[in-house]
Amino acid sequence: MLSYGSPGISRGVRDILIATIAVYVFQIFRVSGDFLVAYGALTPSRVLGGGQVWRLVTYLFLHDPRGPWHLAFNMLALWMFGVEVEQMWGTRRFVVFYIASGACSGLVSFLMWDATIIGASGAVLALLTVYAIYFPHRQVLMFFIFPVPVRVAVGIIGFISLVGSMGSGGGIAHVTHLGGIVVALVYVKGAPIVQRWLWRRRKLQTERAARAGAEQRLREERDFEERVDPILKKISEQGMASLTADELEILKRASSRGRRQ
Repeated sequence: MLSYGSPGISRGVRDILIATIAVYVFQIFRVSGDFLVAYGALTPSRVLGGGQVWRLVTYLFLHDPRGPWHLAFNMLALWMFGVEVEQMWGTRRFVVFYIASGACSGLVSFLMWDATIIGASGAVLALLTVYAIYFPHRQVLMFFIFPVPVRVAVGIIGFISLVGSMGSGGGIAHVTHLGGIVVALVYVKGAPIVQRWLWRRRKLQTERAARAGAEQRLREERDFEERVDPILKKISEQGMASLTADELEILKRASSRGRRQ
């Protein structure tokens, strides 16, 4: 039994779908289509050498206008797996992750692939990986034919992407796909580790501050006692009338501290 996806559509998924399809319509009807690709596609030299960092985001909304399949597969997967992830995370976190994972997978592609990239596949595969982490036993149709657990599907796609990244790629940004999977694994699996480290670090800092405070209070107590002892000795030898105003104040403070303890 297949059990992926959710009925209806969530706000974040809907907005991403609308934006991506709208850009695609501009592309296929050549309404600023060439301009969009020229200034929106992910080109390593433009980002690293030209500082055009916006391309790390804009390339996600561009797809091959020569055929609808690239767009169709990405948007179908976005709907199938994105709705439940958004319901768990909330719209803000979901959208930020979608864009950030796409940008990071694009950066990963720079390591091995010096070519212009368009498409949301990196971000979509990141979402699919997140879905597989939360729902590993859900069934999906691999290649729309074979029902397999979604975690197995991610493993197969990851293997194909790894092998593909070692070759010419055939026009497919396998490294970007692999980057999306890795980004999701690091984000979901690595976040608890980072959180535990931060918690331990904060706890250690709190304990150090508490120890430092206790040591400071102990030093102050010792210093105060060193000031009180000579006064008590003076009283025993010369009487209360011999005390100065400052010594009386110190004695008063010592008496007050004794009552609090």
